[in-house]
This record gives sequence, C-alpha cells and structure tokens, in this order.
Amino acid sequence: MLTAPLSRELLAQLSLAGMGLDVLGGCYLAYDLLGGRRGPLRTLTRATGYVALFFVGYMVVLGLRYAVVAASGMGVLLAVEFRLAGLTLAAPKKPLVLLFGFLRGMILGLASMTIAGSRFAAIFALLSGTGLMFTYALGFAPTHDYETQARPHVSQHKLIASLLRAIVVSIGGVGAALLTQHGQHWILFGVRLGLAAGTVSALLSLSSPMIEWHIENLPERRLGMIGLVLIFLGVLLQSIQYWVVIFEVAVN
Repeated sequence: MLTAPLSRELLAQLSLAGMGLDVLGGCYLAYDLLGGRRGPLRTLTRATGYVALFFVGYMVVLGLRYAVVAASGMGVLLAVEFRLAGLTLAAPKKPLVLLFGFLRGMILGLASMTIAGSRFAAIFALLSGTGLMFTYALGFAPTHDYETQARPHVSQHKLIASLLRAIVVSIGGVGAALLTQHGQHWILFGVRLGLAAGTVSALLSLSSPMIEWHIENLPERRLGMIGLVLIFLGVLLQSIQYWVVIFEVAVN
C-alpha cells in the first residue's frame, strides 16, 4: 500500500505533470514548425519568467494560495500584453489596454477568493478592475513602460504607475471589506492587497526590460536545449510511479 506522501492521487498528478512537460518540450524542439520568432514559444518563455516574479512578490505579502492563482493569471496576461507591444513596437490600442486592466482586476478578485469569501472577491474584482482601467486610461499601463534594454532601471513614470496601482487595489480591497461588512482585520487585508500589488509592480518594472531583452535575443539553439531539459524532467516525473512499484517489490 502506498503511504500518504506518495498516494495514488499524487502519483497521478506527477505523471500528468510529466506528460505536460513532455508536450511543452516537444514544442520547443519544433520551434520552426510553430512559427519561429513570431510563434508562441517566446511568449510562453516570457510568461514563465513573469509568473515566477509575480509568485515571489505575492507569496511574501499574501501567502502561497493567493500567490499561485494571482501569479499564474497575471504572469500570462503580462506576457501576452508585452508580446503584442513587441510585435507593434507600441502600446496596444486603448480599448485593449483597458481590457487588460479590467482582466487584472478579475484575476486579483479570483485570487482573493482563496482567502476571503466569494462576495468579497466579486466586489474586490469589480472595484480593482475599474480602478486599474482608470489608471491605464491615464497612461500608466505596463505597456506604456515597455522596453527591451538589458540593464534593470527605474524611471519616475514607472514609480508613479506602481504607486497608482497600489492605491487603486488598496481602495478596492478596503471598499470590498466595508461593503461586505467585514471587520477591521479585513480592512487591513485590503491594504495588504494594495501593498502586494505595488510591490509586484515595482519588481516587474525593474526587471522587465532585462527579461524582454533576453527573450527577444534568446538563441534558437538555447530554445532547443530548454526543450530537451523539459522532456527529461517530464520523463523523470512519469517514471516515479514505476520506481515506487519497483522499490516496494524489492522491500517485500
């Protein structure tokens, strides 16, 4: 019988994760077939880096569960947004920029559901999404600061943008706490939501030029190596279930 740390459910999850890595690695090896530089793989690589940065920032302030949901959504969304900016060398059209702002509010609301109730999450999503749309309309969307320089640096515009995002998300969190009649603890939680948003925004503003430069200048051979590593990790994860059976038989 399998012990709790290696339950059948966990082994199944590891095997599925391994299959996913195999598929992803195969995509990297088929770089040319998937459109080369204009294909989706550089966007995927970009998303991986941003998800990791979002996760670190949210994890420190709001914990693991919030970080997993928020980082996954925000990282992928930012990667798509920067990919569009990189293709056109300009910020996307204003309606699309506003849509990105509202979608970020929805993601933050969904992530807050892991800590607060669904009513709080819905109101917080609406308020923060609306606030971010207003902020982006003023010219403080991430794509307005899109750069592909290798050196991390901070500008006055980036600092103001990070501060505004922190303020509107805090207002959304505090407003959701007041409208749902939560206590003082949840008002402070709303402030923490804004603090996390500002921290992550500043972190991304500092590092995104370096990430974008590396992604845009990543050699095709390097992508092939990434594919091989992913396939190796996928095979390793899938093999765990068989190693467990072999070692159980050996022990018996």
